[in-house]
Amino acid sequence: MFCSSIGTAVELTVQPGESIQSAVDNASSGDEIVISPGNYSENIIITKDNIVLRSSSGNPEDTIITANNNASNVLSIDADNVTIMGLTITGAGLDRSGIQLSSSNYCIIENNKLVNNALGIYLQYSMNNSIINNTVEQGKRAVNIERSNYNTIMNNKVSGQRFGIYLSASEGNKLSENEANMNSNHGIVLENCINNSLENNTANANGGYGIHIVFSTGNDLFGNIADSNTNYGISFVDSLNNRIVNNTAVNNARGIFLQRSSESEILDNLALNNNYGIRLFSGMNCSISGNEVSNCNASGISLLSSADCSISENSLSNNSLGIDLELSNNTVILNNTIQKGGRGISLRDSSYNLVSNNMALNNRYGFYISRSHWTTLINNTASTSVNHGIVLLNSTNNNFTGNTLNSNGGHGVYLTNSSTNTLDSNTASDNSRGIYLISSSGNNIINNAVLGNREFGILLSYSIDNNISGNDVSNGGRGIHLSTSQSNTISRNIIARNSISGIFMSSTSNDNIFFDNYLNNVFNSDVKDGSAGNVWNVTKTAGTNIVGGPFIAGNFWAKPDGTGFSQTATDGDGDGIADTAYKLPGNNYSDFLPLVGGSEPELSVSPPVDVTIPASGAGIDETEITTNETAVNRTETNKMESENELNNTGNKTIANTTDTNKTKVPVNGNETQTNKTKTDDDSKVEMDIDEMEDDMKLD
Repeated sequence: MFCSSIGTAVELTVQPGESIQSAVDNASSGDEIVISPGNYSENIIITKDNIVLRSSSGNPEDTIITANNNASNVLSIDADNVTIMGLTITGAGLDRSGIQLSSSNYCIIENNKLVNNALGIYLQYSMNNSIINNTVEQGKRAVNIERSNYNTIMNNKVSGQRFGIYLSASEGNKLSENEANMNSNHGIVLENCINNSLENNTANANGGYGIHIVFSTGNDLFGNIADSNTNYGISFVDSLNNRIVNNTAVNNARGIFLQRSSESEILDNLALNNNYGIRLFSGMNCSISGNEVSNCNASGISLLSSADCSISENSLSNNSLGIDLELSNNTVILNNTIQKGGRGISLRDSSYNLVSNNMALNNRYGFYISRSHWTTLINNTASTSVNHGIVLLNSTNNNFTGNTLNSNGGHGVYLTNSSTNTLDSNTASDNSRGIYLISSSGNNIINNAVLGNREFGILLSYSIDNNISGNDVSNGGRGIHLSTSQSNTISRNIIARNSISGIFMSSTSNDNIFFDNYLNNVFNSDVKDGSAGNVWNVTKTAGTNIVGGPFIAGNFWAKPDGTGFSQTATDGDGDGIADTAYKLPGNNYSDFLPLVGGSEPELSVSPPVDVTIPASGAGIDETEITTNETAVNRTETNKMESENELNNTGNKTIANTTDTNKTKVPVNGNETQTNKTKTDDDSKVEMDIDEMEDDMKLD
């Protein structure tokens, strides 16, 4: 053994065949023990502070320490300021460590290779240590930090373990630039930990989770990569107030997953090619913002049984469901862009949510809302959907305001089995059909711009007691169309420049009220024989009508060439009401108080109030009725009777067939963990909708 003195410190050199433990025993604080290349079979215990144990070459491959007794740690450290560098350490058996620090502080474990140890590097009750640039292979846990705080674990490569890096009951540790790949369970685990930082680590191709955090609070994850893990990329369970920022989760079953984990931020992450991109289950008060989520088979961003969250400024594309809420309430969905997916934004069994300023482009459906109530959709855009812009299914008391729904293959807005909803000041333009209600009642369709829709502007089928008022329904095929619909009120609408008809009522549409509307079409009305109780004016009531006259009463019947009844009728007393009634062509109905004079109205006039509906035929002798209109060609509407009601594309593929079965929260709060996909209840409902399109006939 060669000794040389450097100041007060001594360098002790160990050659093959000599004892490292003997050098340690002979060393004093501040000494360095330099180990020459070779193989050493020992178990070493260090209890002296300020000791350096290093290889002379700095290359772990040529300086190997193998446990003489595999039932003990290879290196046991119970001292402060100890440095272990440049060694290969191997052979620690069951629950034993290659290097163990116990109640040791300010130690450095650097540039070592640990192979075939049950536990590679194990810290217990130790603080402010640095674990840097080590390689750990073939064991149970590569780096195990237990009840140890403020340590730095940096740039280590761990693989072939059951768990790569495992922290338990530890606080303030920093894990950065580590590679925890190809471990049989999880790459990095935090359990019962507080305020730790994970930065720029990779956790790839692990058999379970990339990064798994459980019962832990206040941890920061920044810039980590979790790729191709069997189950989850990044997972939080029963953990609060964590930040997940600028991470990448790709090619996992679930990208970023939070279960019973609240008060957390999920910001600026990339989640690609997962089954689920970002998923929150049984969480509250989480913020999901600025993320990019694409190519996810089940959903991009999804909330299940969660509340009081915000989802904002995210970019989503090519997901079966873009943003999906199920059994989730009081959430704000704001300023997201969702493209090229199945359903852009989907709400299922979810209420009291705000959906505002989102862009849904080139999806199958823009917004799909089922069994959900008290939802507000405001200032959203759903454009170029394969099918419909907005679908509302079995839902009540929702409010849609200021949305733009244009160039969709099917309907701009589609309501089925939905009641007491309000559609106010939306624009539905250049769709196949603008606004469609089927089997829906008590809805308010007011002040909407329904323009340039190819087949229908506003279509009601099997719907009752709806209020259709203040809308501009122009430049389409048919304006307002009622098929087997009763007791609806249609007032103060602009219905102009439609190529087929302004207002249509089938022979099975009864007791509807139509007044104070402005019609200016070549064929203003097509009302079929056989209906009963439809009324075409209200009792003359003081108030500004739709063309600016002083009384609200009947409708203004114009034609583009200026020859309409209201454009040519006389008004002897100047009250803005024609002297004679207007006889609707092709039936026995009359507007007894048609409007005259005034000017073409502007969009979104307020609906009138306090008007009285007269009994059919009251107030005017029908023998005085004259008309100069030509009856509408009946064959024009008969063609519609064989058309499908909903899906104009003929595409009956269900976008959500990959969505998991509807999962109710079990007693133990655990979500079913399965990668199998099968059609859920909503997919069946969706199939029913599309099948109904073939069966529904327009009268």
